Amino acid sequence: MNLLEKSKLADFNRKLILEDGSVYPGYGFGSMADSITEIVFNTSLVGYTEIISDPSYTYQTVVMAYPLIGNYGITEEDFETEPPTIGGLVVRDYNDSPSNFRSRNTLSEIMERYHIPGIYGVDTRKLVRSIRDKGSRKVLITGIDTTLEEGLKKLKNYDLPHDAVEKVGRKILQKYYVQKAKYNVVAIDCGMKLNIVRSLNNKGCNVFMVPWNISVEEVERLKPDGIFLSNGRPYGCNAGY
Repeated sequence: MNLLEKSKLADFNRKLILEDGSVYPGYGFGSMADSITEIVFNTSLVGYTEIISDPSYTYQTVVMAYPLIGNYGITEEDFETEPPTIGGLVVRDYNDSPSNFRSRNTLSEIMERYHIPGIYGVDTRKLVRSIRDKGSRKVLITGIDTTLEEGLKKLKNYDLPHDAVEKVGRKILQKYYVQKAKYNVVAIDCGMKLNIVRSLNNKGCNVFMVPWNISVEEVERLKPDGIFLSNGRPYGCNAGY
């Protein structure tokens, strides 16, 4: 029996509590741990594998605007970074029986492995409109028995971390070489997706991925033909924001 079938036999077991007092009940998948993060949304039709492994979503819970998520499972070689650091995932309909010859795990299994809480059965259309109109806010993913008063107190007393770049950025130099390279590029990692490395390699560039807090002198010693400053989470990345 998959998660969707189980949910039809039971009442809601999880919910979202936003700091404005709005509540969205649903069913849990992935990790069952409580979490407080910033809530945002994504309108992509496909690519949830890349979204949950995108380091720019560190400390954020992502609401998927597209309703059906999980239907092609997870293939870890498609990850943008490992381990995933997304704060949580909210979907309308979750498919726990994927159909994809490349899939090795369900989305729920991967999220449980990496301690990422998820909730489905939520009115994501209403929630996305709320985020669009009122902006991102703190959100608590918790059990259905948590009262609104308790949830709001936890949200009020919690400060969102501001060390996302330090957490997800690499700590040492990593080199990605190609045959017959035309250029050497230093990529400063502020939460950089591996697809950027692949794209630079495809253009004939050796890529030297370096920590976000590297010194100018260390960059100069690598003798780059170009410097790439990655996107990522803004907190803590003085060079990029």
